[in-house]
Amino acid sequence: MNAVFVDFEMNPIGRSQKEARRICKGEIIEIGAVKINEDGEEIGSYKEYVRPEYATEMNATCQELTGITMDMLADAPHFSQAFAHFLSWCRDSNGNDYEMYAWSENDWRQLTCEMRLKKLDMADEDIRWMLDHWQNFQQIYCNLLGLDNVISLDKAVSTLGETFDGQMHDALWDARNTSKLYVLSKKKDEFRDIMQPIIDATKPAEPLTFSLADAFRAAIRK
Repeated sequence: MNAVFVDFEMNPIGRSQKEARRICKGEIIEIGAVKINEDGEEIGSYKEYVRPEYATEMNATCQELTGITMDMLADAPHFSQAFAHFLSWCRDSNGNDYEMYAWSENDWRQLTCEMRLKKLDMADEDIRWMLDHWQNFQQIYCNLLGLDNVISLDKAVSTLGETFDGQMHDALWDARNTSKLYVLSKKKDEFRDIMQPIIDATKPAEPLTFSLADAFRAAIRK
C-alpha cells in the first residue's frame, strides 16, 4: 500500500471573525504532500496554494516563516476545491488505497476543524478513508525512540546527521522530510544505530526548535 505524507501551512483567522474562530482558529493556505510506494520510493508529489475565505491579510509571523503572501494566493482555489483535488491525488487514477501520515497532530486538528467550518461532508467515502487511515508520524517516531517528549521535524532530521532538504515551513518540503524519516525508520538495523545519539540530543534540558505551530498559536492569542 502507498503511503502519503502531508503538511499544511496555515494563516490565523482574524479576531473580528468571532463565529468562525469558535469552530476553527485558522485556514489552510498551502497543501504539500509526497507519495511513496512499499519500497520507500517517492512516486509522486503535490503542492497547491489555498485562498482563504475569512482572512484578507497574512499574519506577519506566518508570512515570514512560510514566504507566502496574499498576492500568491489571489488566484488559488478555496479550500473545498483544493481539498477535493488533494483527495483525488491521494488515491490516484487507479483508485489505490493509501495510509496517511503527518508530522504532529496539528494538521489533523486543523483539517477536521476547517472541514466543519466550511461544511464539507465528513461522511464522504474518500474523506472518511483519509481520516480513518491518518497517523501522527511524529508520535510514532518518538515512540520508536522511547522519547517522552515530541521533537520538531527539523530537529529529528538534524539529529540523524542529515540535512533538512529544501525550505522549512514549505508544505511540500516538510512532507518530503517526514517521508525521509519514515523510510529510515523501516531500516531497522540503521535505525537502531542512530537511536542513542538522538535520545542524547533530545534531553529535556535542550529546548525544542521554534515551529510554525508555535507561531500560529501565538498569533491566535493576540
